[in-house]
Amino acid sequence: MRRRLAIASALAAGLAAGAAQAGMWLSSPDLATDGTLTQTQAWDRDGCGGRNLSPALRWGGEAPTTKSFALIIMDADVKKGFRHWMVFNIPAGVHSLAAGAGTADGKALPKGAVQALNDFGPKGYGGPCPPPGQTHRYVFTLYALNKDTLDLNPDQPAGALESLVLTHALDKGRLLAKSPRFEAAPEKTAEKAKPADEKPPPKAEPAKSEAKPAPGKTAEPAPGDTPK
Repeated sequence: MRRRLAIASALAAGLAAGAAQAGMWLSSPDLATDGTLTQTQAWDRDGCGGRNLSPALRWGGEAPTTKSFALIIMDADVKKGFRHWMVFNIPAGVHSLAAGAGTADGKALPKGAVQALNDFGPKGYGGPCPPPGQTHRYVFTLYALNKDTLDLNPDQPAGALESLVLTHALDKGRLLAKSPRFEAAPEKTAEKAKPADEKPPPKAEPAKSEAKPAPGKTAEPAPGDTPK
C-alpha cells in the first residue's frame, strides 16, 4: 500500500513538473547567445547610439481560454521600474512580433494591437539606455488575458495600464535580457582640406624708396634726361 502511494506521489510530482515546463514561453532570435541585446535594439537618443528597433519575439504555451495578449518590457535595475514598451490587444491567434514592430506609428503590429506611452515619453518601443559604464537587466513579460480587448486610453499613465493587464491575466511568459550602454559616436568636425593644386599667394615686394641727395649736393640728371 505504501509503495502504491509512493508511486502515485511520484507520478503526481512528475505531472506537475511537466505541466510547469509546458507553461507559457517567450523567446527572441535577436538576442546574443548570452541574452544580451544588441546595438540595433538600443535607444537612439540621450547619448545612446542604437537604432531603436524592437527585437523579434515568439511565444506559445498559453491557456486555451486566452483571448488576447499584452506585452510589457521593464528595466529591472531601476527602483521604480522603467517601461520600455507596452503593447495591448494582441489577438489570441498571433504568436510573434516582427523585428522593428515597435515604431511609433504601429504599422507593423498585428491588426487591433495598441501601443501605450513608454517611460521615455513617446508611444512605441524605447530601447535600452543605461547610465554610462553600466549594464542593466530587462524583463520581457507576455501576458495571456481573458479579455479580447482592454478598454483603455493609451495615453494613460503606464502604471494604471499595467494594473488593468494584471486584473485580466491568466498566465504569463518571461524572457530575461541584458544590455550595456552603447554610446553615440561623437560628432566629427569636418576639416577644410586645401586643394592639392592651390598655390600660396605671392609675397608682397617691399616698396622702393627714392634716393635723396645728400645735403648741399644737387642730383645730377641722368643721361637723356636733360631738362628743357
